[in-house]
Amino acid sequence: MLTILEIEQLFAIFKQATGEASDSVATGDDDKAIRLLNEQLKELETVRGLNYHDAQFKAWRDTTMGYLERFLPPNSPHLSTFRNLSFLRRAMTTDAPWGSPKATREQLDQEHFLAACRTAEATIKAVVKYIEELGVHTEQASAKSSKARGGTSRGDVHQTFNAPVSMNQAIATGGASQNVGQVGDTIGAGLREIAEVFKQSEELTKRQIREGLAGIDTLSVEVQKPEAQRNWKSILDYGEKVLAIAGKATDLASKLAPYTPHIATLVEQAKHWLK
Repeated sequence: MLTILEIEQLFAIFKQATGEASDSVATGDDDKAIRLLNEQLKELETVRGLNYHDAQFKAWRDTTMGYLERFLPPNSPHLSTFRNLSFLRRAMTTDAPWGSPKATREQLDQEHFLAACRTAEATIKAVVKYIEELGVHTEQASAKSSKARGGTSRGDVHQTFNAPVSMNQAIATGGASQNVGQVGDTIGAGLREIAEVFKQSEELTKRQIREGLAGIDTLSVEVQKPEAQRNWKSILDYGEKVLAIAGKATDLASKLAPYTPHIATLVEQAKHWLK
């Protein structure tokens, strides 16, 4: 039979081994993240010689964005910097007057592209340093942080949604007492998300962005009204226009996907009311 001292020694060994295993898993995740990001930095050397329209560049950008979203917290400034980084020059009228030689415009485009690549490089290197010092972001760490701040526990009766839900889901969650205004708020949240994505798109022209935002403003006003008082002709016209513009923002299609069904629902409702 083991003595009390021997049992305590075994428990200490077990506790140390378990802690080391946990640290080992965390370290393994950090090492993997750093390796993947360094591979993106290495590939960036090739990407610099390409341009915004090159498929290889777009694949590199999307892969890097996916890594950053996976390894960093959602509110990370590094994540925001890369997400909002424009590799496509827009202000053509200010630095290359209309009628300038094509070679001049292409040179300015390439200079802008290279400048964006330098910013991307600095951002990725900063992320590598962040992970070396603090490790990769995990959902478990977020849950602990939320609990430490007095966040909602699993036993609480209310529920918080971190993303817009569909109209039917909103009604089902809120029960029969949910009114039209609450559903309008849900769709309105989706419209606001679409507006932000439009502003980030590098595929849309300035005119398309303005028209899209104007359409979203109109739809946002109408969905706050009771159905019988809505201008369904306006909803149909602007809804179809916003959907058409969203279809052209191919660079951010994955970000628009969760929200465009809200507009499609409004368009179908408008067609029904206008019959």
